Order: sequence, then C-alpha cells, then structure tokens
Amino acid sequence: MKTEQSIAIMKALADRSRLAIVNSLLERSQYVEEIAKRHGLAPSTVSFHLRKLEQSGLVSSHKEQYYVVFQANDEIFNTTLREIVSMHPVGKELQDNRMEQYRYKVLESFFRHGRLEKLPAQHKKRLIVLEQFALRFKAGHRYSEQEVTGLIQPVFDDYCTIRRLLVDEGMIQRDGSSYWREEQPGTAGAKLPWPVSEGDAAVNSQKNSSRADIKRLYKQNQPDMGIYQIRNTVNGRIYVGSSQNLEGTRNSRLFQLRMGKVVFSRELQKDLTEFGAKSFEFSILATLDKPEPGDNVEQLLAAVELHWLEKLQPFGTRGYNSAKAYQRELNRLQHLPSGKL
Repeated sequence: MKTEQSIAIMKALADRSRLAIVNSLLERSQYVEEIAKRHGLAPSTVSFHLRKLEQSGLVSSHKEQYYVVFQANDEIFNTTLREIVSMHPVGKELQDNRMEQYRYKVLESFFRHGRLEKLPAQHKKRLIVLEQFALRFKAGHRYSEQEVTGLIQPVFDDYCTIRRLLVDEGMIQRDGSSYWREEQPGTAGAKLPWPVSEGDAAVNSQKNSSRADIKRLYKQNQPDMGIYQIRNTVNGRIYVGSSQNLEGTRNSRLFQLRMGKVVFSRELQKDLTEFGAKSFEFSILATLDKPEPGDNVEQLLAAVELHWLEKLQPFGTRGYNSAKAYQRELNRLQHLPSGKL
C-alpha cells in the first residue's frame, strides 16, 4: 500500500458520520436512501461520505436493478491497523537507502586509506564519523585511557579531541579513567569502513580496506531489485513492472489487490472488479545484481524492464501494460548518450 492510500484510509475514518455509516455497512449491505433514513442524513451527504469511503477502498458498490448497493470491503476490515500503517515499506527502504548512500559519501570524503584526514565541521557529518570510532569499542568492555588512545590514534592523530567528542555525544561513557560503550539497539554486528582490531598491528590492514569495506556495506544494505509480473489466472493476462524493492512492491501490490483497488493500471482494475483478488498472483521474473555506488539504478531497471516487455508482449488482450508507454520509453532509452545505461 502506498503512503497516500494509508492516509486516505485514516482520513476516511476520521469523521463521526462516516464511522456510523461504516458500522451500518459492516452489519449488511445498504443503498443510499436506506443509510440516509437510518442516520438522519440527507442523501447527498451520505453520497459524499460513501464516495470518500469508496475512494479509500473501505467500501465498494454494485447495481441491483434500480439501486446502487454499498457494502463494506471485508478484506480491508480484516486487516489490522498495524498492517495498514506498515504496508508501505518501499518508502522506508528508500529512506534507508538514501541515508546509507549519504553515509558512504561522508566516509569516502573524510577517510583516506583507513585514516581520518580531518573532522567534519557540520554536526551531522561529524556524528557519522564519530560513530565509526565508537564502534571500535567492544560493548560492555571497560578501557583505560591508554587503551582508548590505542584505539583512536592509529586512525586520527588528535585522539584527545575524538575521545572528548565521543563522551560529549554520549557515544561512549566515562567513569573516572574508565571508558566503555553501551550496546545500542541495531548496532549489534554493525560494520566499520575498516577492520576492527586493537593496537598498532591493525594499522596496515586499515590502510588497504576502507573503500572496499564501505562499498560492501553499501551493497549489503540494498533491497533486492528487479522485474515482477501480476498474472490473472482466469484469462492469462499479465502486468509487468520493475522495482528497486521487490519485497516492498510485492506487499504493496498484493494489498491493493486485496483492497480491490489498484492505481497503476485501469485495465487491470476492470478485471480485478470482475474476477476478484484471488484470481491474481504475483511472481518475480528477474532479480538484478546489487548496484555499485554511483550506478544509475533507474536507467538500468528501465532497460531490463523493456527487455521483458518485448519478450512477453503484455499488451492488449495479452496483458495490462500500455503499448504506447512501452514505445515512448524505448525511444527515450535509444536516444540516451552512450554510457548512460
């Protein structure tokens, strides 16, 4: 589910009259005039509220002779509030990805051959750098002042400043001449841009590992990206799409299907209304290699998606993709300067 859909559900329920209407529809299906009489509202007011509820996917409608009958969408009401607010992990993954790229750029800018060249003046960049020093301390282990110097000096000469800043920022604790780091949630197993070892013996390995380890950390934090399809098991029509976060997109698309409302294909929406969510299945067509820092992921995905569109031809009676959109994207990629893909 996209963030906009979650917000739409919350807004739709944030009204006393709509809550009353929803409670009525949870009992049984009803038409506008019946709801209006039951709640003492004007039919136009009821129609307005039903429109909001329908747009959010909470209710749906169908015609019975001369009347339009509304019913609650059982799929969405069987979903917990926790599921609703957590059904858009794509946004979170994207934020995490951007933050990891930012951290990578900061570390690459200020570290050379495993050593810190200078402290960043900007506070948020400084915290990223200090975090790398803090993680050199084993959680729960107490260090003497001399041992702390041995941890910091191989990486930065001004060990007194680093030690003071680590204490000031609360990254390590101090009690007299004893220093230690408390384990924080999410830091277990965290990796440094250089190997963690104590004493001067680590200096040589530190000098050679910075860039490779940062790249490895960057790639390990990337969600799987690739190409997927949604297939109608009744008539065989398919929709082909690409995603930088396949798991997040899978959750989002399946949730939209369960709600009975998709926003990415009008043709698929028509069949969803006719056949229902159980007639559709989600599958992965291809998973791409993790990108390197600086790769143009969007262009790479677009090229692979075009390959699958050309191969499967999910247009017209065969699928739900737009042939015109496919041709436009093909022309765009063909006219890119060489080396852009």
